[in-house]
Amino acid sequence: MIKINKQFKIINKFKNNLSIYSNLNNNKLFLPINNNNNNNNNNNNNNNNNNNNNNNNISFNYNNNNISFNYNNNNKKNELFEKHQQQQRLNYSTHVKEDIGENKKKTVLDILKKYKDGIPISMVTAYDFTSSKMVDKSGMDMILVGDSLGMVMNGESSTTSVTMEQMIYHCKSVMKGSKRSFVVGDMPFGSYETSTKDAVSNAIRLIKEGGVDAIKLEGGKKQFEKIKAICDTGILVVGHIGLTPQTSTSLGGFKLQGKTEQEALSLLEDAKSLQEAGCFAIVLEMVPHATAMAITKTLSIPTIGIGAGNGTSGQVLVYHDLLGLYSDFIPKFCKQYATLSENIDQSLKNYKNEVESREFPSPTHSFSMKESELSPFLDKLINNNTSTSLFDKSLILSSNKNILNQNKALKQQQQQQQQQQQQQQEVIVPTRTEKTSAQIKENENENGNENENEKDKIKSTPIPTPTPTVKEETELINNQIKNNILPNKTTLNNSRKPKIVVIGAGAMGSLFSAKLASKGIADVWMVSAWKEHVESINKNGMKFFNPQGKEENIKGIKATLDGMQVLKDGISPDLALVLVKSNSTKQAALTAATLVGGNPKAAVLTLQNGIGNREELESIINVDKGLKNHVWQGVTSNGAVVVSPGSVKQTGIGSTFLSSPYLNNNIKQQQQFLSQLPPPSTREEILALKAFCDILNESGISSDISDDLEGLVWNKVVANAAINPLSAVLGVSNGQLLENEYSKNLMKKIIIEALSVCKAKNISLPYGEDSDEAFKYVADIVLKTSSNYSSMLQDILRGQPTEVNRINGVIVTEGEKFDLNVSHNKMIMEMVLSRTKSNLTLKLFN
Repeated sequence: MIKINKQFKIINKFKNNLSIYSNLNNNKLFLPINNNNNNNNNNNNNNNNNNNNNNNNISFNYNNNNISFNYNNNNKKNELFEKHQQQQRLNYSTHVKEDIGENKKKTVLDILKKYKDGIPISMVTAYDFTSSKMVDKSGMDMILVGDSLGMVMNGESSTTSVTMEQMIYHCKSVMKGSKRSFVVGDMPFGSYETSTKDAVSNAIRLIKEGGVDAIKLEGGKKQFEKIKAICDTGILVVGHIGLTPQTSTSLGGFKLQGKTEQEALSLLEDAKSLQEAGCFAIVLEMVPHATAMAITKTLSIPTIGIGAGNGTSGQVLVYHDLLGLYSDFIPKFCKQYATLSENIDQSLKNYKNEVESREFPSPTHSFSMKESELSPFLDKLINNNTSTSLFDKSLILSSNKNILNQNKALKQQQQQQQQQQQQQQEVIVPTRTEKTSAQIKENENENGNENENEKDKIKSTPIPTPTPTVKEETELINNQIKNNILPNKTTLNNSRKPKIVVIGAGAMGSLFSAKLASKGIADVWMVSAWKEHVESINKNGMKFFNPQGKEENIKGIKATLDGMQVLKDGISPDLALVLVKSNSTKQAALTAATLVGGNPKAAVLTLQNGIGNREELESIINVDKGLKNHVWQGVTSNGAVVVSPGSVKQTGIGSTFLSSPYLNNNIKQQQQFLSQLPPPSTREEILALKAFCDILNESGISSDISDDLEGLVWNKVVANAAINPLSAVLGVSNGQLLENEYSKNLMKKIIIEALSVCKAKNISLPYGEDSDEAFKYVADIVLKTSSNYSSMLQDILRGQPTEVNRINGVIVTEGEKFDLNVSHNKMIMEMVLSRTKSNLTLKLFN
C-alpha cells in the first residue's frame, strides 16, 4: 500500500484516462483504467509498461485527511461500476442521499470531468442566500463567494477591508441557498499572507465554519508553500493570478496583466507553480486572450477566466455586474445580460406612487372581515371615543365589502380556470388503433350492416344562419331596449343612475366630466392627482365654458384624489373612462382595475390619443389582475383647454366614435390573452356600447359605434400626427396651421407618410389612400377646432412629457419596419422632443 497525502495529485494523475465512479457506502473512489488508450504523459507511459490487464482497478480510501492507494490487478470488474455502466451516466457525488442527474450536488470530479470533455465551466459570484439560490437554480457549475462583496455589498473602495468573520458569514448564507453548485470561498486579504500556519488555519475555518467546498486565494509562486500546506490538509484550492484585486495597488491599479513577453512568461511560471502546489483550478483575471489561451493549453488543470478572453476552460462574472444591479462601474470585460437596476428603480417608484395614491394595496391584496364581526367592532370603537368624526363607519364597511366582492370574484375565476383545465385533461383523443363513432358508422355503412332504427335517428345538419354584420345589429338594436351589460341611460334596475368614473382631470377629462354631469343622467366621479383642481370642483363646482364663451357652473361632479372614495357607497362603477396622457396609462389601468373589479359587467373605455393604450390597459386589467372587464377604445375630435383649477373651456366640437375588439369585424385584432375571456355575442357588445353612446349623446357629445377598431384609431393618429406636433412646435392654435402655406405643405407630407404606413398594414381609412381627401378630412377637423390649442402644445407649456411617441413615433416605428420614408414624421417628432417650456410662451385663454 502506498500512502498519498495529496488528494488532488492522485486525481489529476489519472484524470485523462480514467472513468470515475464513487462508492459512497464504502467511502471509496474506484478508477477503472483502460490501458488501450494512448497517453502522452510520461508518468502514465511508465504505468502502462507494468499494466497489461484492461480490467485493473485502483481504489482510494480517504480517512482522517489521508488517502491510501490500493492497486488490484484482477479480471473481475467492480460490481458497482458494472451497474454504473449499465445506467450509462456518472454519479460523482460524495454526499449520501443526494439526488442524481441535474439536481445532484457537484463535486470537484464533476468539474474535472467537464474540463476533460472540453465543455467550458460556468461560475458566478454570490454573496447571500437569495442570489445563491437563483444561481444554483440556473444550473451554474460553480459559485464563488468572492471578497468583492466588500465593494459590491458593503460599499468599500477595495476588497482589502473584508475580514474572515465576514467571509464566513457570507459563505454560510450562500451554502444555505446552494444545493447543487460547487461553492468556492475567497480567502480575504491578511488571512494567509502572514504565515503558512495562518493560511492553513484560516482555510480550515472557511471550510469548517463557512461550509464551502473549496477555497480560493490570490498570488503566484510566492504562495507555493502555503497552497501546498493547505492542499496537504485535504482542502481543495483554486489559485488566482493576473490582476489580483487584494494587491492591485502594487500592480499599478486595476490594469491589464501579462501584456508583455516578460509579464506573460511570469504568469505562466506562476500558473505552473500553482498547479504543482496542488491547485485544481486557476482564475485568470484581466489577462490578454492570447496569454490566457497559451497558459490554458500548457496546464493540465482548468483555468477560469474573467476578462481573459474565451480561450480559457471556463468563465466567471460578478452576479451584480452581469445582471446590471451594480451600475456604479461596469468593467470592460463584463457583458450585462440584464439591466435590473433600471427595472428596480422604476418598480420602486411605481410602488411609492401607488402607496401615495392608495392604489396599493388593492382589494385583491387585502383581507376582509365578516360584516357581523366588523359592524359591532366599529360601534364599540366609536362609542369609546369622544371624537366620533375620526371614524367613518360607512366608508369602512363599504371598503370591506368591496374587498370581499373582489376576492370572491377572483376565487370564482380561479375555480373556473381549474374546471377548464380539468375538462381539457378529460378530452380523449383516439389513437391510431382506436376508431371514432363516425368511423364505426362508416364501416357499418360499407358492410351493409346499418341499423335502420339508428338511421332514422340521424338528423340532418341545419344550414347555419348568416351572422348579421355590426351595422345590421346596430340598426336592429336602435329599435329595441338600449340596455344590457351597462345600465340604462336613466336607471339601473329602476333603482339608480349609472355610475361613471373619469380617470384623469386634464382638458379632455374635465370636458367629459362636465358634459356627463351637466344633464344629471349619470353619477359622475373624477379621479385625479391635481389637488387644486379637485378642491376647486368640490367647493365651487366645475366652471364650463362653451366654444362661444358662455359659462355654466356644473355641480354634479364628485372629484377625489383617492380612488377608493369612489367605492365609499359600496357600489363599483359601471364604466371607467380613461382620459390621461399615454405615459400615465399604466397608473390609470391600476386605478381602473381597483374600481371596476367588483363589477365584472363594467367596462373600461379609453379615448386617449395614440397607439398602444388599449393594449396596455388590457395587459394590466385582464392579464395581470385577472379581471373579466372588457376594455373598449374610442376616438374623439372634441377640443378643450383647462383655463384654471376648476375651469375648462370647450374649444372645438367634434364627433366621438366607440368600438370594441370583440365586435365581429375586430376579432382578428384581439390579443392572445383576450381569447381567454368568455367572448360576448356581437349583439351584447353593441348593446353595451350603445348604452354609453346614448348617455354621451344626451350629454351633448355626438357619439356613435364603429365596427373597425384599427381603422378608427389610425384615422385619429393620422389627424393628430398632422396637427398636434406642428401646433406645438410653432406655438399656434389649430386654425393658424391652415393660414400658412409652409405649415399646410408639411401637414400634407406628414399625412402622405402616415397613409403609406396604413397601406402597408392593410388598414382601411374613411378616405382610402387618397392623400388629397385625407388632407381635406384633417383640414375639416382643424376648422372645427380652430381656436383650440393642441394637448401637445399645452404639455410643452407645462413642462410635461408629450404623447408624440405614441403618435408620430408609432408612424416612424411602423414605417421603418416596412422600409418606408417617414422622414417628416421623424423630424417633427424630434423637434417636439427638443422643445421646452422656457423657449415657448403664449396665452391660451382670454
